[in-house]
Amino acid sequence: MSANYPDWLYDEIRQTGVDYTDADLVADYDRQHERFRDYRREALKIASSLGLSKKSVVLDIGCGTGGLALHLAKICKRVYAADISSAMVKTLADKIESHKLDNVSAVQSGFLTYQHTGEALDAVVANVTLHHLPDFWKQIALCRLYDLCKPGGRMFLADVVFTFDPGSYRDKIDSWIDDMLKLAGPQIGKESVLHVRDEFSTWDWVMNGMLERAGFRVDGVFEIGPQMLAYICTKTT
Repeated sequence: MSANYPDWLYDEIRQTGVDYTDADLVADYDRQHERFRDYRREALKIASSLGLSKKSVVLDIGCGTGGLALHLAKICKRVYAADISSAMVKTLADKIESHKLDNVSAVQSGFLTYQHTGEALDAVVANVTLHHLPDFWKQIALCRLYDLCKPGGRMFLADVVFTFDPGSYRDKIDSWIDDMLKLAGPQIGKESVLHVRDEFSTWDWVMNGMLERAGFRVDGVFEIGPQMLAYICTKTT
């Protein structure tokens, strides 16, 4: 960890689960995800749910290779796209250059270290990325995102969030991994196993509590996939 941060700060660069610092894996990331995702449609739904427009300034935190950020840039005034993986950010920067976009800024940073120096944020998007942090650090990350938003700012948070009774976890996890295998293919099926074993998805009641403790009002919650929830939130003060 940099000397600018205390020794006890969680090291986001140290990957758990799928290693997105691996350049070969990142090179295959888009091909794998485009098998089951429509980034344009996702971006339009997010923009609609947050009320984004040509005046909006947005942070896409944990942006990966920029599938959402590039489409949000067609809707918003400016998009700040941050990811902890240098390989992901390099891929995004190459896409920004090839698309000749002047309203997307690619930044290597994570939830716990991102420092915003641009225009005030109207909204934050955190799409299937908060699970990389244990619950203690999720709470700190959500408090930081709250502070980054303007008063009245909005947030779209989506992730794997478990909704079943804990006593049924064995059958439910087996069923979820099978669903992901059928939906997205063998590679994502393998990554789902790593996700459960090594990463930090949490329970719905825990996520609800963390959002409220951070200061957000939860305006809506809806399912976007197997054991995946999206939260629409507002900074109320």
